[in-house]
Amino acid sequence: MSLQQHSSNNTNSNIPAVLLVGKTGAGKSTLGNLLLGRNEFVVSDSAESSTQMCQTALIKINDKTFNIVDTPGIFDTGKTNQEILKETSQAILQCVYGIQAIIFVMEATRFTKEQKDTIDQIIKFLGQDSLNHMIAVFSKCRKASTIDPELLLNSLVQEQKDFLNSIGKRFTISPDLEIFEDPDDPIVSRHIKNLKNYIVDIPSFYTVASFEKVRIARERELQDIEEWNRRYEEQYQSMVRKGFRDDNERRLLEETRDKMAKSHQQLRTRAGEGAVTDIIDNACFAADSKITLQNGKVIKISELVIGDYVCCGFENGKQVFSEVFLFIHADHDTVTEFQLIDFMKQDGSQGTFYVTPEHHIFVNDGETDFAKNVVPNKTQLFISNGEKLVPVTSTRIAKERKRGYYSPLTRSGTILVDEVLCSCYASAPPYQSLFNLAFTPLKFYTKIFPSKYLDKEIHPYVNFLNRYRKIVEFLEYLNFPRSL
Repeated sequence: MSLQQHSSNNTNSNIPAVLLVGKTGAGKSTLGNLLLGRNEFVVSDSAESSTQMCQTALIKINDKTFNIVDTPGIFDTGKTNQEILKETSQAILQCVYGIQAIIFVMEATRFTKEQKDTIDQIIKFLGQDSLNHMIAVFSKCRKASTIDPELLLNSLVQEQKDFLNSIGKRFTISPDLEIFEDPDDPIVSRHIKNLKNYIVDIPSFYTVASFEKVRIARERELQDIEEWNRRYEEQYQSMVRKGFRDDNERRLLEETRDKMAKSHQQLRTRAGEGAVTDIIDNACFAADSKITLQNGKVIKISELVIGDYVCCGFENGKQVFSEVFLFIHADHDTVTEFQLIDFMKQDGSQGTFYVTPEHHIFVNDGETDFAKNVVPNKTQLFISNGEKLVPVTSTRIAKERKRGYYSPLTRSGTILVDEVLCSCYASAPPYQSLFNLAFTPLKFYTKIFPSKYLDKEIHPYVNFLNRYRKIVEFLEYLNFPRSL
């Protein structure tokens, strides 16, 4: 029942697969051999991956046959990520029967940016649905942590813990064979048995259709930006022929044109590498959150349409309204985990506010911060009393899952949601002034071409800005002002 061959010759497409994925040198091939109980996969001691193409072998677990697929490592020094992910794509597309489990092998060492990028790339490449089929396996653990996995759990950083929570806390350890030399060692057997149990207990398959859905979303993202570039270039050439109103208009259009041209190639590269957008973490506001329109009507945020003017603050005792010119993304059906923030109003009644943890809100001295950083009975929010914004202290923080999310973008960059003053931005470091500036080209563009974008995928321009997140993180280091 053994087999080892390149994925291009794989004849086991009618058998459920188990994928081994992870960074180069993480120990995927070694774990594969432990699972098989024999040395089937080539293992290298060097930092360069020995798995240049997908290796496969058959295994029986509880009388069920699976096809173990050992994929090339992300960040392989011998290949580009685009080449590696293309090879992996070909292997996945041959798993027409379905993928039972995706085993993500990661080193139990200090959490580095490369490790974080590996997690991000694989999840983006496979899509959010892959989390329901994923098992984390930590390699290169110390002896004490291998014997007592609780020691390992206690050593993980929050991002690693969040990842484990996202996959249903399915994890085990691949024992270091330099420490546990006997494959029949009870510690080794226990962890491999745990892994096999995880594999067979996953109730459904990750399908080729799921993978194709993610791939199509990547292509659509690229098509959107290409169409946007085409339309912008047409408008630019039209304005060149007619003449500009002033030098500032010419400069703004030329700068935006240059940025769009640069982003075009970057997005093409991202699509080839399998990058897709993160949806749930950046969802923003719950669908039934309340906002106030210019006519005084209070509606659900899900009822907003582009062109509506919503309350975004106060000036001289009067409400100020700003136009909704874009939805960053929106979906009425996806179930999302929100941060529930309770607060006490000045009249003694309780207010409740739902927002995703990574969203920016105004706190304390008027600066913006992530909603996840709100501390009960300490952090102040700014709420409307009908005439002005007043500071109130949060009283309780909880988490609650609700159906639907909406992320409107106003021209002011602010919005009152459930009477709480919020930023329209999320995920990136919370610098209101900087992101108001960053969205200037889009504000100008939508004056010419009003947006009709309303999709669960994040808007292409926002993805473009995400490419320059490093710049923002550097500004954070320089203490760029966060407030309005």
